[in-house]
Amino acid sequence: MGRTLLVTNDFPPTIGGIQSYVRDFAAQLDPESLIVFASTQDPVAAAMYDESLDYRVIRWPRRVMLPTRSAGDALVSIIKEFDVETVWFAAAAPLGLLAPRARHAGARTIVASTHGHEVGWAMLPGARQTLRKIGRSVDVVTYISEYTRQRLQPVMGPHPQYCSLPAGVDTDFFSPGSEQGRKSTRDRFGFGDKPVIVCVSRLVPRKGQDALIEALPTIRESVPDAQLVLVGEGAYLTRLRGLARRKAVTEAVHFLGALERGAMRDVLATADLFAMPARTRVGGLDVEGLGIVYLEAQACGVPVIAGSSGGAPETVTSQSAVVVDGHDVAGLARAITTVLLDAPLRATMGQAGREHVEQHWTWEQKGQQLRSILKR
Repeated sequence: MGRTLLVTNDFPPTIGGIQSYVRDFAAQLDPESLIVFASTQDPVAAAMYDESLDYRVIRWPRRVMLPTRSAGDALVSIIKEFDVETVWFAAAAPLGLLAPRARHAGARTIVASTHGHEVGWAMLPGARQTLRKIGRSVDVVTYISEYTRQRLQPVMGPHPQYCSLPAGVDTDFFSPGSEQGRKSTRDRFGFGDKPVIVCVSRLVPRKGQDALIEALPTIRESVPDAQLVLVGEGAYLTRLRGLARRKAVTEAVHFLGALERGAMRDVLATADLFAMPARTRVGGLDVEGLGIVYLEAQACGVPVIAGSSGGAPETVTSQSAVVVDGHDVAGLARAITTVLLDAPLRATMGQAGREHVEQHWTWEQKGQQLRSILKR
């Protein structure tokens, strides 16, 4: 029986957005027909993680797998030994450069997935050539948003078929929860009954946490008790703390750091509003490819303020969210204030968001999309 070989540098137990994407999509495939060929960040942790899985994982014994002759030899060996019919490169670049060797070894279908960072690559001459070469060598290129497809297709060329494959949302895990659970979370973190704006993301300039802090004094003129809760870690933390001091809102800005998944969900579900005003930076090199956390917030029944960067607006509807220019602090403050002051509007937006995710973004739906792509 032909199998699918998933080739990746982004695989647990290493933590990251693409790692989660790969893990959750792998769970949608038949474990008897799936083999993962992954690099190794921590041999001990990797061995323990692999033992917990119900599909086979073959580890490349280095932290990064590059499209070298030796990696290609290993790929060919796996394809032949396990009768692999389909090869899926979980991140197109650079491992998609091994596609010709996979084809020569007997793979009938070759799929390469793109994410957000390739948009920046597509603007750089050398990287453009790499993406073009990969596009000529694979059968299918998947993309996470129409924005990324529009940016990548002219670079990767007309040869492959382009298929949408954004991540899904676990709507059982990310759900509105109960009033009792909401109260418990608020008590645990000291929010009480105050209006809470939550942002969950890495602390990096693109995500717009600084704009939220800049907007907070204006918001608090109309909503005096408004609290801003920032979940996540990153190099931007020191600057954000300093900005909160300069704006005299340190008592209203809560830096919770990185939370385990359950605690993050609880904080998200207790929010009156989720806001991540992502904005495109560095002349288009730094852009929001999609923004899965917008979907997780909507699944929790929370109204959303989304940034206009890249594919972010594709995650929401006009009923569930307000899309803003993350560079416009005054406009951001107006949007947040309007939603915080209107409880019926928040309820309507929250319900619309939950319905939107249930109708279009479940893992069952996305898993079926992947299975159809791999069978081409």
